[in-house]
Amino acid sequence: MAEPPQHPHLPFPPAEKLNQHFILGEIRDYLKDFAELFPHVDLDILFDLVTAVRRKNVNPETQMRQFLLAFKNTSTFQEAFDQLDADTKKKVESFRDGTSAGDLAGIRGFLLPSSPPTQHHFRLLDRIHSLFRHPQESGKQPSQVESKTGHSDDKTPLVYEDADDKKQITTYANTPFENWGENVKNTPRYTFVPTTVLGLQNVIKYAIANDFRVRCSGYRHSWSTTFSADNEILVSLLDLKEVTTFPDPLAIGSNVTPNGNELKSIDILKKPAFLSSGKDIVRVGVAVTNEAFRRWAIHNKVVALPMDVILVEVTVGGVNGPICHGAGRRNKTISDQVVAIEYVDANGVLQTVTDPKQLKAAAGCFGLLGIVTHISFELEKMSYAVLQPKKVPITLAIPPLQLSDVPVALYKNWSEKDLQNAKVDFENRAANDYYSEWFWYTYQSTSWVNTWNTTDDSKGAREYPSGPEVFLQWLQGWVGGWFSQTFFFQHIPGHWQAQFLAVAGMAVLPPMLFDEGPVEIKTYLPDGLHFFRGIQNFRVRDMEFEIPIPALPSDPSKPDLSIVQRAWWDVIKLVYREAQDGRSPMRLTMELRITGGSDMHMAPQYGNDHGTASIEILTVPNAVPDEWEAFKQKVADIWMSYEVAGKKLNARPHWAKEWYALRLFELCILKLVGHSFDMANHVDRRETLKVDGKPMQKYLKETAYKDQIPLFKAQLKEIGKKQGWTLKDIQKRFSNELWDDIIYS
Repeated sequence: MAEPPQHPHLPFPPAEKLNQHFILGEIRDYLKDFAELFPHVDLDILFDLVTAVRRKNVNPETQMRQFLLAFKNTSTFQEAFDQLDADTKKKVESFRDGTSAGDLAGIRGFLLPSSPPTQHHFRLLDRIHSLFRHPQESGKQPSQVESKTGHSDDKTPLVYEDADDKKQITTYANTPFENWGENVKNTPRYTFVPTTVLGLQNVIKYAIANDFRVRCSGYRHSWSTTFSADNEILVSLLDLKEVTTFPDPLAIGSNVTPNGNELKSIDILKKPAFLSSGKDIVRVGVAVTNEAFRRWAIHNKVVALPMDVILVEVTVGGVNGPICHGAGRRNKTISDQVVAIEYVDANGVLQTVTDPKQLKAAAGCFGLLGIVTHISFELEKMSYAVLQPKKVPITLAIPPLQLSDVPVALYKNWSEKDLQNAKVDFENRAANDYYSEWFWYTYQSTSWVNTWNTTDDSKGAREYPSGPEVFLQWLQGWVGGWFSQTFFFQHIPGHWQAQFLAVAGMAVLPPMLFDEGPVEIKTYLPDGLHFFRGIQNFRVRDMEFEIPIPALPSDPSKPDLSIVQRAWWDVIKLVYREAQDGRSPMRLTMELRITGGSDMHMAPQYGNDHGTASIEILTVPNAVPDEWEAFKQKVADIWMSYEVAGKKLNARPHWAKEWYALRLFELCILKLVGHSFDMANHVDRRETLKVDGKPMQKYLKETAYKDQIPLFKAQLKEIGKKQGWTLKDIQKRFSNELWDDIIYS
């Protein structure tokens, strides 16, 4: 895919000029010259939008409304709009025509619709199912392993999920699978959508009898090849009805099973005997979504998970499996909060792991132990997040190690006192705040700083975001999703793309107005963790690394945060070096979260006693692919080159992000050759990021996790010894090509 054609009189500007003020001015100067190319886009409205932002006359409602009005006659907008449900369509139309977000969502709130990427995938399942729907056969499918398997008229196996063998598991045959990021595609032989533990057991027994491997998926928010494979079995924790039905907190109260789905239950267990702390725990089905869990916690106002990912359109199982994290140096990974794992083993038997040593493997095992059904977490008493978000000049948000690191386009002559105060402020936030993260939109002169602490005082706490704020956040994600697919977006220069995305993204991040004073928001802890709704509407490309924070040489009891400053500014410098050659591969954001270490054997944060810099780069899916792949490799090379006292830091990629660079276009897999893709190569070649010339998966196995993998396998072996299976058994049943290579070879 070549770079889209640019305006004939618009050469790529010098890197020294690339900041938001210059780019917005350039857009104003040249935008209307594109009129013939974009007859369905109202360029006058876009001109007004850009002019207002450049003059710092910003109102998020006005900006979002201008995007809707400018593109309402494009086919891309119409297609996206047609996919919305009737109620959401009405709200979008009313908002576009001038109704405020407060009037639209202020009374009844705004219920997040599931994202278009999710609906597309599950509607495909539903459509295929409807084509082959058949009357329930009277033949019985016994649940024993040795029993003969029956088949329905559409050649899907009859596998039941009730003791009376009357309720058949929803099953699809040869249905194409695609992950949310659209970079993993395969066709499992069967896709099962069970709702009971017995159903899962019967799926495993069917797999045993017919020699299939079994892997799980939820909302499919992973870029790595961790899913099922061609001609194997995929267990989907969700179906179309579940992803389009908004959870009612009254329907997911403690000790209930929503709609008979055992995998979506939430139960409080009072001081279980196996837990030495004497605390209550919460037992959560793996199909429970973060949104359902958030609403449950807010409704009960008693306990909360101390950390979580921002995303709400994701399952608890999907967050725990790849060892995801939240933010804050005192907080380890989500898997570190697990006190019990219930799973169906390689024999189809329901098992439980509660031993703390064994949980170091079982609680973060990528589905290799078996199919997990429920996860029990040790929660904390409900507390309240005191958010104080800021938009800070980039040089003061995370100060550079030296001013020469700041690109000319972002440079401002700050005093030594300004820089020293900024350094102290950054170090305090990074080292001590309960939650800490920083965003930088490409080419912007400001950074969004979101670090905060908690309090036990509930006075003044409110649900956040409010209904109107949720609507605006959802709208921003939805607009970004279709806007990046428009003919207009795909035919403007890359630095224009980055600027338009920054305008939309920064608009809905508080403080929302340029002249707005300090903002303070007190809210429930789960709302503070899930402060941004609707981000799932906007597909992105994403690579993240976990960089160990070393000890401060002058005081080994403290973290040396200079490594964080270095990692942050090294990427900014690289962005501008790319710009010198006319490239804008990173068109969205760089995001940084300070996190703790981890006790999970296979966590990228394992052994990081002073904390972790969880840092990621993001772009849009239709950015020039070869530029993005090359940029990712350069960033990985930089982040993995850091040394302390002559020894390399063990920087490792996030398991669920783009470290295994499989890139599919339709039916062919493109092979990265230097800086270009060989379109003629249609063989099944899987290229990956390389480290010192070594493929990433080999590096992870032989270097990054060479001590952890034996510990991980030893604990799995110990669990199997007690529960009646071997490592060969679980490899045969629950592994795939990726994990065969990294764990078992």
